Amino acid sequence: KQWYQRRVAITAGYIFRCENSMVTVKGKVNSITLDGCKKVGIVLDSLIASLDVVNSNSVKVQVTGKAPIINIDKTDGCQVFVQRATGLDTEFVTAKSSEVNVCLVEENGEYSENAITEQFVTKYKDGKFRTELYEVVG
Repeated sequence: KQWYQRRVAITAGYIFRCENSMVTVKGKVNSITLDGCKKVGIVLDSLIASLDVVNSNSVKVQVTGKAPIINIDKTDGCQVFVQRATGLDTEFVTAKSSEVNVCLVEENGEYSENAITEQFVTKYKDGKFRTELYEVVG
């Protein structure tokens, strides 16, 4: 295996069909998109707008600063690490994805893992359809 390291200045990034790689983004950028990636890790400082993960598998994301929105679409296996101090303000939007976990990292480096719900139930009630989390009882 050969490893390549490149330093480039970006305001937004589009990472397409990257496999078995680690990407580091330093500084504040507008947005980053991972599309069609497999077994990729990305570490970034801060985002102005959003991080989008689409059509990907086995992705790990770490945000060390702020990220207003993290979109995860058509992705199987995505683990997102955010700092508790800044990550509680992050909005996570998921669609057609499975095995999505958000890890809140404490100042001491320890973290708690939280699964994002994959199943919903929609029922007709009071004149309109309402969607709620599906809870397995038993």
